[in-house]
Amino acid sequence: MEKVNSFTMRRVLVAGAVVAAVALVGTRVLADDAQDIESFYPTGSPVTYDNTSGDYPIITAIGSMPGVIGGHTYTGWAIFAQDATGSLELFSTASTLTNLTGSGAGTAYTASSAPTVGDMVNASGGYSPYDGIPEMTFTTAVASNQFVHQISTGNTVPTPPVFTIPQLEAGTGNGAGVLTNSAIAGTVLTIQGVTISGSTGVWVNTFPLEAQANTVNESYTITDSGGNHLEMFDWTTSYSAAGARGGTPVPTGPVNMTGFFDSFNEFVPLSIVSVPEPSTVMLVGTGLLGLLTLRRRRR
Repeated sequence: MEKVNSFTMRRVLVAGAVVAAVALVGTRVLADDAQDIESFYPTGSPVTYDNTSGDYPIITAIGSMPGVIGGHTYTGWAIFAQDATGSLELFSTASTLTNLTGSGAGTAYTASSAPTVGDMVNASGGYSPYDGIPEMTFTTAVASNQFVHQISTGNTVPTPPVFTIPQLEAGTGNGAGVLTNSAIAGTVLTIQGVTISGSTGVWVNTFPLEAQANTVNESYTITDSGGNHLEMFDWTTSYSAAGARGGTPVPTGPVNMTGFFDSFNEFVPLSIVSVPEPSTVMLVGTGLLGLLTLRRRRR
C-alpha cells in the first residue's frame, strides 16, 4: 500500500508541476526519462519518452530493421534509444511505425525516412517490458495519440559502457522479468576480450541463419580472460543484426561484443568484432615505425 501511495503522490506532484510550468512559460513541457519510466510506471501504462533533463533520447543502435536479411524477411523495428538516465527499446512493426498519427515535437518517420543511429527522437506509446528489456510498443488505434518522431539527425552517439561478466551477472533478473540493475536494463553495452564456445553440431563453427535457429543452437558460452562464463544468445528470430551473422564463421579468438543483457542472464550481441592478436598488433606497429623512418629519411 505504501508503494501505491508513494507512486500516486509522485504522479500528483508531477502533474502539478506540469500545470504550473505551462501556466508560467507556455512552452513545451518535458515528460519522463528512461529511469522514471522503468521505476514508476506499471506494465501497460501510456508513457512519453522525452528526457526530463532537457535533452531528447538518441538512437544508439538498430537491433532489427525491416527487410530480407540472411535469407529471412524481418518485418519490424527494434530501436535502442538512450538518454542520460538509461535506455529503452522502441519496438514496432514497419507499417505501424510509419502510420502513427499522434502529435508531438519532431517529424514522423516515413517509408523513405527510416530511423538511423544518431537520430534524436521523441516517442509516446505503451510501456511493455519484455524479457527484462524495458520496451515501448505502439499502436495505430484511433485516439491512441502514439508517435515516434525524429527531432534531429547526425547527433553524437554515446559510447557504449564497458561491463565485465561479473558486473552483468550482478544484475541478473529477479524472476519477474525485470533486471535488478537499472544501469544494465535496455542499455547497449560492450563486453571486451571474450571467446565464444559451447554450441552444438555445425553451429560450433558457423552462426545459424534464422531459418536454422532454435533455442539450442542459438546459445553459446562466452568466457573472459579470468575464466568467468556467461551465456550468449544469438537471437536471430527477433533481431536482424543477429540474423545478418547467419552463415558466417564463429570467431576462434578473443572478440569484443556490443549488445544488451536480458533477465535470463544472457548477453545478446548486436555486433561482434575480433580482437587483433598481440603479434598482429606488434607487426602493425613495426610497419608504422618503418614508414615513419622512411618518411624521415626522405626529408
